[in-house]
Amino acid sequence: MDNQDKDFDNKLYFKCVNVRDTEATDDVICANKMDTCRSGNVTANMKGTSEFFVKYRGRVYDVNSFLNNHPGGKNTLGRFKDQVLDGALVRHPHSKSAYYLLEEFAVHRQERYNECEDLVNWDAPILRQVGLMGDRYWEWVNLPVNRPIRFFQSDILEILSITPWYLVPIVWIPIVTYFIYVGCVLNISTNLVVSSQRILMSFTLGILIWTIMEYFVHRKIFHLKPPHNSKLLITLHFLFHGNHHKAPLDGRRLVFPPVFSVIVAGILWYIYKAIFPVTMAHLIAAGNIMGYLCYDLTHYYLHYGAPKIDSYLYTMKRRHNYHHFIYHEQGFGVTSELWDRLLNTDLILRKLDKPLLW
Repeated sequence: MDNQDKDFDNKLYFKCVNVRDTEATDDVICANKMDTCRSGNVTANMKGTSEFFVKYRGRVYDVNSFLNNHPGGKNTLGRFKDQVLDGALVRHPHSKSAYYLLEEFAVHRQERYNECEDLVNWDAPILRQVGLMGDRYWEWVNLPVNRPIRFFQSDILEILSITPWYLVPIVWIPIVTYFIYVGCVLNISTNLVVSSQRILMSFTLGILIWTIMEYFVHRKIFHLKPPHNSKLLITLHFLFHGNHHKAPLDGRRLVFPPVFSVIVAGILWYIYKAIFPVTMAHLIAAGNIMGYLCYDLTHYYLHYGAPKIDSYLYTMKRRHNYHHFIYHEQGFGVTSELWDRLLNTDLILRKLDKPLLW
């Protein structure tokens, strides 16, 4: 810590620091060795009302755009405005992913970003580059950044890969309504009690099947480490899930594009028709779609929503943040903890002195 910091009672010393080497530690991996001051008057810039500055290890960060996304809550980070974080981060250690993400908000312009991000050209489409990383890919993809990712050179393909959250219910609610209607028609009989039981059981089975799919696809496919020598598998991993761990704050790709999900749903529909009686298939498919709909919307909300304290979604948001920033191989359930608990991948959330607010 600079000597000047002591004179300000842990307040920020608003002066651009000299270029100097920093020691790499276990907490900051792939750390940058050189920083240069941002051009312009830093002191003047810090007077803006839309800025939220903190200082850590002699460097200044503007985390204003990160406040609402801070996994530990906006209220926790909010009390450190214009203060030095060194002591707080000693008392409350953070993960390597957290320290890495912090570098995205550095005020000082850097000559080189860092060793890991130099593996790709961020000004060019990323998808065609990731396959060339080889054994560096797995480290790189699990170190988060705060920036949008462009997949394709083609504007049309790029647009198709980006999905606003509200498009999911617009596409899928009419489809699930149709399947429920057809399923009910096929099951209606003079005995309404028996008919209702059949309808409810088939629909519930569809939801249960979804929870299994949600867990195992996330764990066994999305988190399957691709071979370092397979450009195709690395590219597919990044396309389907790796990009979300690399840029977890990018709200444009938090839900699945309808073009892709409709194709998958079509394949599953033919499988269900082959396995289940026609009186059950429509309702099982409806339950599946409803489960998927809840999954996508819940996933978006866990990243951008502000659930009430001690609510179910409050707990799920904390779990999902743990999954992203600490325990990548635990907490695979997004809408439910059921299979995590049964298969020993559950997360133990630490007890809080104060509840988190986002």
